[in-house]
Amino acid sequence: MFLSIIIPTKNEPYISDLVAEIHDTVKVEHEVLIIDKSEVPIAVRGTIVYMQQSDGLGNAVLEGISYSTGDVVAVMDGDGSHDPKDLAKMISFIDRYEIVIGSRFIEGGKSEDESGRKIVSDIFAGLTRLLLSINLKDPMTGFIVTRRSVFDKIKLRPRGYKFVIETIYKSKATVYECPITFHARKFGHSNVGFNLKGMKESLRIVKLLIDLKRGIA
Repeated sequence: MFLSIIIPTKNEPYISDLVAEIHDTVKVEHEVLIIDKSEVPIAVRGTIVYMQQSDGLGNAVLEGISYSTGDVVAVMDGDGSHDPKDLAKMISFIDRYEIVIGSRFIEGGKSEDESGRKIVSDIFAGLTRLLLSINLKDPMTGFIVTRRSVFDKIKLRPRGYKFVIETIYKSKATVYECPITFHARKFGHSNVGFNLKGMKESLRIVKLLIDLKRGIA
């Protein structure tokens, strides 16, 4: 196995510490690719930083996939909310499943997120199960390990943050939910929440779910 770890970033002050922790924790052969949209270009020791050419997190992931060389691809947040120790655990299941997602809401999982955002996540998880018949506790997660073959057989048209839902629904791949601890971000503020940007993202998610169900996404 050769693992490509894709981390989309935008003004993330924790990224250098995160990459160092990944190199210390993940024992399989791997590469780290940062797809960065920061106003000021960044440099991170021990990894390659690509300046994002498109807009949106989902498109950053697609750019990362195009640059990556691994037969297994992982995507994680750059703010410290996704733990490299959980990534190491998730990797151990990829020989039995095509997709492994980090889940906050199954037994053994935990979220340090504020209660309001937990409620929002629960609502959209329920909508996903209802509209798309995806029987997962945490389809809203952005923490994923995937065989490259999954991406090779589908065409993604990502909107906003929820590329994982689109990947799972279009690929019909086997999925395992691995319990993780979703940490509070180390520095700064989240780009989503109870604000205008969060409301716009919520509307994008609803439209994505409906369009996937109708087969037009």
